[in-house]
Amino acid sequence: MRVALELQPCCGPRTGIGNYTYELARRLASGPEITYQGNVFNYRGRVDTADALAGVDMDIRENRSMQYGVYRRIWRFVPLRYESLFPPADVTHFFNYIVPPRIDGTVITTIHDMTYLRYPETVNRSNLRRIREGIAYSVERSSLIVTSSQFSKREIMELLKVPAERVAVIPAAASISDACMSEVPVTGPYILYVGAIEPRKNLQRLLKAYELLKRETGIPHKLVLAGGRGWKCEDIYRAAESIYGSQDVIFLGHVPEAEKNALYANASVFVFPSLYEGFGIPPLEAMHWGTPVVCSNAASLPEVAGDAACYVDPLSVESIAEGIWRVISDKAYARQLVEAGRIRCRKFDWDASARKLEQVYRSIGEGTI
Repeated sequence: MRVALELQPCCGPRTGIGNYTYELARRLASGPEITYQGNVFNYRGRVDTADALAGVDMDIRENRSMQYGVYRRIWRFVPLRYESLFPPADVTHFFNYIVPPRIDGTVITTIHDMTYLRYPETVNRSNLRRIREGIAYSVERSSLIVTSSQFSKREIMELLKVPAERVAVIPAAASISDACMSEVPVTGPYILYVGAIEPRKNLQRLLKAYELLKRETGIPHKLVLAGGRGWKCEDIYRAAESIYGSQDVIFLGHVPEAEKNALYANASVFVFPSLYEGFGIPPLEAMHWGTPVVCSNAASLPEVAGDAACYVDPLSVESIAEGIWRVISDKAYARQLVEAGRIRCRKFDWDASARKLEQVYRSIGEGTI
């Protein structure tokens, strides 16, 4: 059986979906039962796919004749079969919600969360339109939906009316490398957030909570936000400039792996106040590096963080501030979270998830799905 994986999410600055796709793909190896193939649009070879897909041991098929964005814009109107762009496969797995039309064979798609229905105002306009226009067909065309948490499975079942047997949970895990800088570009103690700078991450309330702590407790900590610019981020940057203590708010942008790991390892506390997550990898990464975690009690985050986080109400600035203060001011509690975090992050393992995904492919090949 030949299984093709759409590896497009890996070919750019990797965030959640890209990491999920990459970490699973690099653990899949062709054998006597399954041959793997990775499909990537790489117009005129402009992307160094050898670097982007380092460690992915499968036949990588590049289409250099067309940009992926162009293909997405024309696929509804131009009778272009997917098999004219990439070699045919028995099963094709798309990792970013949408299945293109005119494709042969069995199809799987990964739907990471239902943000576009629960919090549409936090989704990039073009992505929102793409998902709204394509999700019904994608669900109908897919023999199986893959998602990363039991929470997201319940959401998919409820909102997309997909029966339980058509949704498989393949969990994410902490994306960890050994690379770690000896120093960080921050002096003094700091509170850390890692992730995209966008509305769904609830950063304006985090900034207000930080301002509240500065005013009421005079904490010496800086607030460090590491992550690339996302959708509607201008309001977040403006808010950061206007709060009390704005001189101690540091935006680092997208940081390389070694720097990100060092930031985790040296932070006083990691804060993840997101409104909605299909999984939420950063809290597990912080736990791996021995940093106490404060995160919202929303969506999948309690499922992921378990008993190893201080939970806060993401809609309450006061609750976020209280959670941060509790960890900063109570060293025994912080140590308790660190110890619980080291245990918790080991419950999620990319190797185990890749084995589960491979079993999904086998089951499809055997006709049991």
